[in-house]
Amino acid sequence: MKEPFIPNKDHVFCRVVDSFISSKDKKPRASAFSNTPKTGNNLSCDWDKYCTAESSRALIGKQYRPNTTEFKDPSKFYIYQLNVGEIRGIKIPEREQEIEHDPLLNDPEIPGSPNNQAHSIMIGNKGHEKDDPELRLKLVEIGSWAIGPA
Repeated sequence: MKEPFIPNKDHVFCRVVDSFISSKDKKPRASAFSNTPKTGNNLSCDWDKYCTAESSRALIGKQYRPNTTEFKDPSKFYIYQLNVGEIRGIKIPEREQEIEHDPLLNDPEIPGSPNNQAHSIMIGNKGHEKDDPELRLKLVEIGSWAIGPA
């Protein structure tokens, strides 16, 4: 069931694939926080009220890779934790973000698209890939690894 509001004290987990991690400092690259799809206005995340970082990562293994029926490899993903209030508190004109609970629940569950009560979305313009990374860099700054690279 969808809840009306995610409190500012709570956290969300964002999945970061290994190719979006800087080899220099082991932090996510700004491009890890682009909207999905890139033409959309939101980024999927998981609300910590309904999951742990470990369960968020494990769920990746029940998802299909794009345009295939092969499952994703969770070991290629890491989990970045962000405070909801800090996300909402980023004050960059035309880049304000909102977090909404958006559970994915189907009966029966759809193969390759697992049910996820924790699923939430970070809504708002995150800027373009190369020419406007300010908001995405701020997300890197305010977050931390819940499950990070070694």
